[in-house]
Amino acid sequence: DIGKTAQPLTLWAMQIGWTIPELESAIKVGRPVDTQKYSGLLLKHNMDVDEQVYIGDSMLGVEGLLNSSKVGATNVGTSWATATVQEILDDVNLILNNAWIASAFAVVPDKLLLPPVQFGYLVSRVVSDAGNISILEYLKLNSLCNAKNGRPLDIQPSKWCVGRGAGGTDRMLAYTQAQHRVRFPMVPLQRTPIEYRDLRQLTTYFGRLGVVEWVYPETAYYGDGL
Repeated sequence: DIGKTAQPLTLWAMQIGWTIPELESAIKVGRPVDTQKYSGLLLKHNMDVDEQVYIGDSMLGVEGLLNSSKVGATNVGTSWATATVQEILDDVNLILNNAWIASAFAVVPDKLLLPPVQFGYLVSRVVSDAGNISILEYLKLNSLCNAKNGRPLDIQPSKWCVGRGAGGTDRMLAYTQAQHRVRFPMVPLQRTPIEYRDLRQLTTYFGRLGVVEWVYPETAYYGDGL
């Protein structure tokens, strides 16, 4: 299959500026205003990249890691708040196994993204009254991933999993975090020379954000209804 997976890179830009009196006051109190504003700009850029990666952009009509139409999905139908350890393990292995089957038994996903609330259940609950291990550690060691790949399943929380499933339910995603499976291209930030305009000093930072590109969407799978 030599179908195109590349997507256009959208321009991202933001201007920051400060006045000369602001700069002089900041120097006297030892709090550089230019550095603080740049830190705020970096935070905004990181948040925009985060959103673009996980859920895409509806205005641009692009999808993300957690809402791609190319990735298969199934409804596990189990509420983890009241589920037993075995039911939770069955749900996780179901998603891993579905991806394994879709990839012609070539790849078992090694990473699992969960909504924060469900992740908290796994951390706070133990597998038995003996309290020797949490459900989270139990899943890492007893999933299909550990049996097939020889390494524990990497389980991480993500706020973007909340409400992304069918019917507005929570969603989990099993996938392999590797550039030859799925990737997100982007151009690092650059800036224009400082422009002096009346009392203000202005500079614009710009870069480009791509779109999540599923090279092998068969190696991932969604589980809804948590």
